[in-house]
Amino acid sequence: MYLGTDLLAAWGLNLEFGVAGIANLAYIVVIAAGAYTYAVLTLGPTSGNGGFQQYILGFHLPFAVAVVAAALAGALVGVVIGITGLKRLRQDYQGMVMLVVSLMAATVVGADTGLFNGQAGLSLVSNPFSGSGSARGDWTYVAVVALACAVGFLVLRRFTGGPMGRTLRAMRDDEHAVAAIGRSVVKLRLVAQAVGGAFGGVSGALLVGFIGGWSPSAWGYPETLALLTAIIVGGMGNNVGVSIGTFVVYLLLLQGVQFLPQVASHPGLTEAFGWIILGATTVAFVWLRPQGVFPERRPRFGPRARSGDGGGAPSGPELSDSVGA
Repeated sequence: MYLGTDLLAAWGLNLEFGVAGIANLAYIVVIAAGAYTYAVLTLGPTSGNGGFQQYILGFHLPFAVAVVAAALAGALVGVVIGITGLKRLRQDYQGMVMLVVSLMAATVVGADTGLFNGQAGLSLVSNPFSGSGSARGDWTYVAVVALACAVGFLVLRRFTGGPMGRTLRAMRDDEHAVAAIGRSVVKLRLVAQAVGGAFGGVSGALLVGFIGGWSPSAWGYPETLALLTAIIVGGMGNNVGVSIGTFVVYLLLLQGVQFLPQVASHPGLTEAFGWIILGATTVAFVWLRPQGVFPERRPRFGPRARSGDGGGAPSGPELSDSVGA
């Protein structure tokens, strides 16, 4: 289940960073937006749980409706983040601005107890499949997450493999060339932010529905860095490669260190060791293999149209494909 939600988040960030070239270091914010949206739309009124936690809205909506609403919330927050950090800024400054946005968002949510219960966060978020028995309900939830991953992968493949995907890659490689042919770079980036944010919103909704709670401590900025490492390891712009990178980073590195023996004198050393390995892995791949384990493949087009004499300049679809490439 955790692998599935991590995959959805990694694919969304890969669309923004790997395909469109947006250094979104605030991606964890859209995941949190989806988690909080799902929580407040399914928890019901605050009086229904004894009033020990305060939050806005408080509805009892069906599972599917709440997930869709979380996707829309993630898309909306992604666009808002894009508006604040994408205009007239180089990629390195984009990353700095969005990192600040991430820190500000966590600070605001933690300080305002009436929004999502402050630093204590939300709890008692119901699992929609818990009524069918513990083991059976958990595996039903896993099946739902797997279905969401399958649908998400098909949607993302269609989105990145078509004309929009080629345009986003061209913008990533040379935004001035894309602007020169009349395409708005800012609008293209906002589209990528919206679609990637929707993936993050679904990821957060499915995650909080399973674990039953969410607080500011669950969405610190290092979580975005872990997703970036998965993308760098797997291969930026390659959805299949990112899937492998997510498996390696989250299951083998971050989860694998939990099986190491604990150090009695330093209780948090094992968890910190996982982040140390993660940072070393990122640096190693950036220096030694920046294209990742599975490099992004160039798009393939149909057979080239040949002129009557076997030579001459390309024309028609061939010319369009050549320009796109």
